[in-house]
Amino acid sequence: MAIDIEPMLASPSSIPIYLINGVGTVWDAQVAATLHCVHGISGLRVGTLPGVSSQNGFLGLPITLMQEETAYLVRQGIAHLVPVNPNPTHSLPTSAEVQKYSAERVRRLRELEASMRDLEVENARKAKAKFTQAGEAAAAKREARARIRAEKAAKGGVELFEPEEPAPTSKPIAKTSLEPLRGTHFHDIAPHPHFPALAHLPSITSLPHPLFPFPSSARDRALLATFTRLLSLDLRVGLGPRFGGEFLVYPGDYLRYHAHYTSQVVVGEEAIRPAEIVAWGRLGTGTKKAGLICCWEEEEGGEEDGVEFYSLEWANFG
Repeated sequence: MAIDIEPMLASPSSIPIYLINGVGTVWDAQVAATLHCVHGISGLRVGTLPGVSSQNGFLGLPITLMQEETAYLVRQGIAHLVPVNPNPTHSLPTSAEVQKYSAERVRRLRELEASMRDLEVENARKAKAKFTQAGEAAAAKREARARIRAEKAAKGGVELFEPEEPAPTSKPIAKTSLEPLRGTHFHDIAPHPHFPALAHLPSITSLPHPLFPFPSSARDRALLATFTRLLSLDLRVGLGPRFGGEFLVYPGDYLRYHAHYTSQVVVGEEAIRPAEIVAWGRLGTGTKKAGLICCWEEEEGGEEDGVEFYSLEWANFG
C-alpha cells in the first residue's frame, strides 16, 4: 500500500496528539478529559509521581494511546499528529518559552481568583442590600399597622380582638443570571504545540505515514476496522494482551464497568484451529469474560462494514 506523505493543514478544532518515537501521547488534562468523555478514548496513563509510594494507583499524565486509538482519531478528523523532535537538545523548550508559558498560566489563575473574589463581594453586597431593604419594608408595614390601630382607638371604634390585616405578599424576586467568569481553568485547545520548538515536521492529518505506518498491512486494517466498529456500537475498547486477547470490550466507561468480552481478531480466510476455539472459550471463562471472535473481510464499502462478531463461552462436558 502506498503511503501518502502529502502535508495537509489541521482543522482549527483538531486536537493535537504528540507523536514520540511512533507512540501517540496526550499531555494536557483537558484534552484527556475530552477524549475520554466525548470520544470514548481513554488511553493508558503512564505518568508517575516520585513522592507517592503506590505508583499503580496514582498514575497520571502523559497518556499513551494504542495505535488503533491514534489512527481512529486521525481518520475521523478529531485529532492530528504532531511529530516531536527526538533530539533532546532541540526538544526541550528554552528558558524564555518556559517562563512565558508559566507566566500565562499564573495570569489565568490570578484572573480566576480575582473574578471569584469580585463575584463573592458582589453577591455579599446584593444579599446585604436585599436584607436591609426587606427589614426596612417590614418596619414600615409594622409602623403603618400601628398607626392605623392608634387612629381607630382614638376614634373609639376599635374592637378588643380585631384581627390584624394580612401582610401583603411580597413580589417574586426576579432570577438573575450570573455573568460567566472571565478566567477559567479550561482553555481552548490549540491545534499547535505549546512549544513550537518541539515540533520539527508538519502535522500529520492522513495515515499511514512514514512516522506512523499504521495501518499498513491487512491485519492492521482488520484491527482498526474492529476498533472502529466496536466504538460505533457505543462500546469502550481497551488493551487486552494481559487477558490473552487483542482488546478488552466494555459496555460503557471502564471506570464504571468491568470488561464483558476479550476479543480475538481473525483476518479474511485465516484458518482457526479447534484447539484455538477451545483455548479462547476457556480463557474467557477463566477471566470471567466471554470470548469475542471478530472476523474481518476487506470490502470496498468501508473497512468497518466487513466485521462480524461471534461470542464464545466455554461449557462443561456431561
